[in-house]
Parts: sequence; C-alpha cells; structure tokens
Amino acid sequence: RYAVIDFVFVYGLIYKTRDYCTYFLRLTVFLPPCYNRRMTTRRIIRISYFTMLTIVGGLIKIPVPAFPDMMFTLQTTFVIMSGLLLGARDGMTAQIAYMLLGLVGVPIFTQGGGFSYVFQPSFGYILGFPFGAFLAGKLKSKFRTLSVIKLYFCAFFGNLLIYAIGVPYQFFIIWLYLGRGALAAAATLITLPFMFIIDSIILYLVCLIYPRINTFIGIADPPFEKKTKNKTETGAADEMNID
Repeated sequence: RYAVIDFVFVYGLIYKTRDYCTYFLRLTVFLPPCYNRRMTTRRIIRISYFTMLTIVGGLIKIPVPAFPDMMFTLQTTFVIMSGLLLGARDGMTAQIAYMLLGLVGVPIFTQGGGFSYVFQPSFGYILGFPFGAFLAGKLKSKFRTLSVIKLYFCAFFGNLLIYAIGVPYQFFIIWLYLGRGALAAAATLITLPFMFIIDSIILYLVCLIYPRINTFIGIADPPFEKKTKNKTETGAADEMNID
C-alpha cells in the first residue's frame, strides 16, 4: 500500500505538497480503515487523491477583479467533487483527513496550520467540508438515474451546507473571540454572496463534464438519463415515414 500511494503522490506533485507528503500518506492510510475494514487499496488511493486535490485547491488563489482584496480558490469545488465521485462516506473521509492534517501542524490551510487555526474565522468552512461532501454524496445516492440537473442539485445543497456552517462560525469568531464588534463582523460577510454565486457557477460547469470525469476515474455510477425527442419532432418524423 505504501509503495503504491507513495508512487502516486510523492512524485510529480506541486512543490509545496512534497515536504509534508509523509504525514499525508500515513494519515490517509490509517484513517479510512477505522470505519471500514474492507477498505481496498483503490479506495484509499482515491480518498488520498481528493485529500490532495483539496490541498491544491486551497493553494490556487484567483484574484477577483471586482474585489481586489478578495481571493477565490477552487477548494470548495474539489470538496463537493469528492462527495459526488467517491460517495458520502469516502468523500467525508477525504475531507476529515484534510482537516486533521492541518490541525496537527501541517501548513496546508490558507494561512498555515496547527490546532490554533480553529480560532481563525475561515476555519468554519473547513469544518463544513466533511459535511458538505457527505451531503452531496448522500443526495446523489438517492437517485436511480443521473442528469446534470440532479447532480447540480446535490452539489448546490452540499455547498450551501458548507456556507451554513462557515458563515456563523466566521461571524462569531470575529465578534466574540477577536472582539471587533458585531458590525465589523457583519461587514466581513458582504462578499460571501458573491463567492457563493461563483462557487455555484463552477459547480454547474463541473456537473456538465461529470460523465467524462467519472469515466476517467472509473467509478460505477447510476446511468445518465438519455435525452428524448419531444412529441412534435417525433410526430413530424412519423408523418415523413408515412408519406
């Protein structure tokens, strides 16, 4: 197991992940079997892969032209993708591994790492990652067939749950722990609706290419709904055949 996962993740990764890859491998190998003894090497690799994608997503910072002081990341996108592609439990495990890695001191969070990071306003969103991934995967498992709209429904509510946990956490940390006052705490939430809209748009784009991603990874999923012709087109075709 160690040989396979070490080959996949240690070689060819971005430079910032290389230094703490040992901690990453140890945690993601021993964490999943805690809840399922039938955990296979393939599942461990997939879970570890999405843990690493979450790390990489936090390191990629995209500036927003309308708000110069605000940086946008792809982290939430990878979190929801872990739930959709891996399922509820494995997606949640990937995000728990990410959170624990940061809390034990590995600097994978946006502003570092360590247990003291729980007092950062943004930690509420990290706390919501496992629940968002779990909800997205759980909702998807309820469908017998899949479509872009159904996938986006799962992704949207998984993302909404992350914000539902992160926004109150951010507000109360700034207000009560940092002592900046309720008005100052509320002022920091102004850009969040804009961020939520961006996340929602990117998630929809991901849902559009989901079948290709799923085929590439090789995960068994319910079949996609086939597009059916409307009645007018069918009727016109029948008339042409009769003539």
